[in-house]
Amino acid sequence: MKPIISYTLTIYTWTIYTLTTYTLTIALVLTGSNAWAESDILSKIPGTPRSDTHYVFYLHGKISEGASPRPNHPRFGIYEYEAILLALKERGYTVIAEQRKANTDVDTYAIDLATQINRLLSQAVPADRITVIGFSKGGRIAQAVSAKLEFSIRYVLLASCPKSGQGPQLHGKVLSIREKSDPLVGSCNALFVGSPDIDEHKEVLIEIGGGHGAFYEPDKAWLRPLGEWIEG
Repeated sequence: MKPIISYTLTIYTWTIYTLTTYTLTIALVLTGSNAWAESDILSKIPGTPRSDTHYVFYLHGKISEGASPRPNHPRFGIYEYEAILLALKERGYTVIAEQRKANTDVDTYAIDLATQINRLLSQAVPADRITVIGFSKGGRIAQAVSAKLEFSIRYVLLASCPKSGQGPQLHGKVLSIREKSDPLVGSCNALFVGSPDIDEHKEVLIEIGGGHGAFYEPDKAWLRPLGEWIEG
């Protein structure tokens, strides 16, 4: 009986060790700990940012606010939020992303982001190494950030301009990407025309189908022009 007891204790000890390690790993993922590598996924900007990497803020659509990171839309399918973040990370960017609470106020959240971006700039991160990407409601937040900051940082608006063409006056370098079959949004060109202080602007029309759901998963059709814009 003695060997059996010893074997059982060994398994029990290993189980505790495994669970502890797994719990620690999950905690680092959820908190965006600065123990992660610089080109990784964080919830806020790092305490000591580097000037030789691209900082990319990704702002998800409203469907993920206060919900599962993989919500399922009855028409557009599953929103692969985490897969999109990983795709951006794999390009070598330091990705800053936070799942927002339900019914987040656009302007309030934009103020917080503008504060983080000002902090990066104050710590010698070049403006052309900072990009704000927003999809759907996230794109409206990105527009609000652009209206508040006059610095020439980069923005990518994914399916986020209203059909009315109304919106704030933008600053910086702004790329719009929209899907031709998307019934929910319009072109950003009217917004560009109404922004006399904008530095650069461009709109890319993709045709992969899926409507608004074209941006629900990482696809080279929009990742390629996005990467070219970020990297200049």
